[in-house]
Amino acid sequence: VALLLIVGLVGITLLRDANARAGHLTELQRKTAAYRDLRQSTTEQLSAVASALTSPSAGQLDTAARQLNLARFDAERLEFVAADERELVELVRQAHAEFIGGLQAVLDLARAGRSDDARARYGTTARPLADRLDRRTNQLVHKAAAETLDAVEASRVASERSQAAIIGFAIGSVLVALVLGGALSLSIISPVRAIDRRLAEIAAGDFARHVSVVNRDELGALAAHLNEMNDELGGLYGEVEAANRNKTEFLTNMSHELRTPLNAIIGFTEVLLQRFFGDLNPKQDEYLRDVLTSGRHLLTLINDLLDLSKVEAGRMELEASRFAFPPLIESGVMMIRERAAGHGISVVVQVDPAIDELDGDERKLKQVLFNLLSNAVKFTPNGGRIEVRAKRDGAEVLVSVTDTGVGIALEDQARIFEEFQQTRAGRRQEASTGLGLTLARKFVELHGGRLWVESEPGKGSTFTFALPAGAA
Repeated sequence: VALLLIVGLVGITLLRDANARAGHLTELQRKTAAYRDLRQSTTEQLSAVASALTSPSAGQLDTAARQLNLARFDAERLEFVAADERELVELVRQAHAEFIGGLQAVLDLARAGRSDDARARYGTTARPLADRLDRRTNQLVHKAAAETLDAVEASRVASERSQAAIIGFAIGSVLVALVLGGALSLSIISPVRAIDRRLAEIAAGDFARHVSVVNRDELGALAAHLNEMNDELGGLYGEVEAANRNKTEFLTNMSHELRTPLNAIIGFTEVLLQRFFGDLNPKQDEYLRDVLTSGRHLLTLINDLLDLSKVEAGRMELEASRFAFPPLIESGVMMIRERAAGHGISVVVQVDPAIDELDGDERKLKQVLFNLLSNAVKFTPNGGRIEVRAKRDGAEVLVSVTDTGVGIALEDQARIFEEFQQTRAGRRQEASTGLGLTLARKFVELHGGRLWVESEPGKGSTFTFALPAGAA
């Protein structure tokens, strides 16, 4: 606003000066016109008197007399248009009065019939007076012309100065605007960047410091609220960490406390089913098999919970080694082939010959493959088909398990990788814990890989995990 006011005031001043110069030039033009009119009228008066002396008739003499009377107006006009040239104008006016008086005397002689005396008076008096009047008038004309030239030059110089001033003010205004804009931007951008960096640190779990913003505006208030949120989140994060530690300790202790009696229950049930202590009737056999199935399911759930808690606590370590990858595929398929065959499900394996050895945790990768194959068997109807493919794709090894099962709805495809989340078909499976896919994805991610699903209801599913090729 201040810049606009300054530029406006400068513009008004320059316009006022330009208007004054234009007015001065107009005055000079009027002066020059008046001087030239006087000089022209002097010539016309001499010509009128000379014509009257050539043929001194009454009409010619009257015309010349009227011409002299009209000439007085041109002399009087000088007092108005050239008031600042009072001395020169007075000399011209006196010379003009003498000139008019001389011509009037010539006309009077001619009226009296003294034509020779009139012509003699015209040559000896009127003509010299006309020459003197012409010299006086030329002085005014030349002075006005010189002043006009000076005024034009002054206008040109003033115009150039005005242009330079306007350009200078424009450049200065732009520079000031840039400086002010830069300062304003810094006062906004710097706090915003500081807040953005602090938010990224908070998102990464760093609650150790506050963001410092000196602004006393909305950004300062935002920074203060961010620091308050940081402290609150830091306290909550500490509580969550403590709860996670307690949960991990509880799960660890619980797993040890529960696995010992569970293993005993499973072991004794297997011994009873093998008839080491005598025959069983059909009802006893059925009940014992239910006990064995439930015990194994509970043991699997406990082991999965323990693995999951270790992963979330960052305590799960990979036992990395270099191993042959094709045998791992065959081993995983062998573990489910008998169960698949019992339902008339065919299992096809295709392994790219380019895949040889891989670096990673063989046991965990085998568990990933077994979870995917187990799910495929669970959700594929009798007489279906399961295909296992492994191929090398650039810097990755892709392993996919495709089934002809019921498929997964689009809205469930992200949810099935969450803890204890299942589809409707999964909830109908008694042996399903809802942790297999969660652990599978976490184990793959520990290897720097990815696991995803592609499926449509009624068209089966394809689960694929990608691992860094490494030495494969």
